[in-house]
Amino acid sequence: MSEDIDFEEYVREYEAIVETINNLTERCKRMKESNPFCKKVFDFYRKFIEPMRTPRYYIGEAYSLFQKLRPFAYRRTVIRIDDEEFGWRLDALSVGRDIRIGEYYSLRTDRIGHSLSEPEFIKVVSKYYREIVPHLRRPIRETFEELAKLTEELELSLTITQGCEGYFYYDDSSWRGYQKIPCKEISVSVSERAYPEYIHITCIGRSTRHTRISDSGELFALYKPIYEAYRKFHEEWSKIQKKNDEILEKMRKVLGEYALVNNL
Repeated sequence: MSEDIDFEEYVREYEAIVETINNLTERCKRMKESNPFCKKVFDFYRKFIEPMRTPRYYIGEAYSLFQKLRPFAYRRTVIRIDDEEFGWRLDALSVGRDIRIGEYYSLRTDRIGHSLSEPEFIKVVSKYYREIVPHLRRPIRETFEELAKLTEELELSLTITQGCEGYFYYDDSSWRGYQKIPCKEISVSVSERAYPEYIHITCIGRSTRHTRISDSGELFALYKPIYEAYRKFHEEWSKIQKKNDEILEKMRKVLGEYALVNNL
């Protein structure tokens, strides 16, 4: 450092800058906490969105109904399928006491294959029940087929897109601070892997970004369109939820009739 610089003055200037940054940081915090649309979004989410049933609920309920029909068969059968969703090597189903997936030639040589997760099981039975049913125990074939057909009717995803004119304030954790990125639209989704607490933001000239609704600094200017998206989401998913609840009730009735006939 040059000897003609007053070091004490240099330090005082730095301290003044730090104090200004701290004051602005505190002011930003207060603004985020008092953002009227931020509070409106949080209140709406907790009251209307959070209590709603998710696709995983319907998948889990449907899965549990099918499990009451086990064992599905006493003699194991291998069925070839063509489904890239499970990977190119997983090209067959093993239907026995359970339904599993694996490589055709491995399953043919008595390998047990891979167990299916609840979402995978529901996808398999709704898509391949026509191939599966002939290999099941005779007493459960009709019930299994009816359940599978009803499962096909379940709606397990929804995306609501809302156009917006605003900015996403992106903090890349560097000394550059927040970047102000113009946005084109936002979307709210629900599926077996997507949750409505995450906001998907399509930025102009950039890729889509994802963040939680609680990231109030980044979403500060977007809470108004987020609120509108949540209102639309709630309206549409409420209709789907009603329909899915009715389907589940039909599935329970089908299983109940099977249990009654078979004295279960």
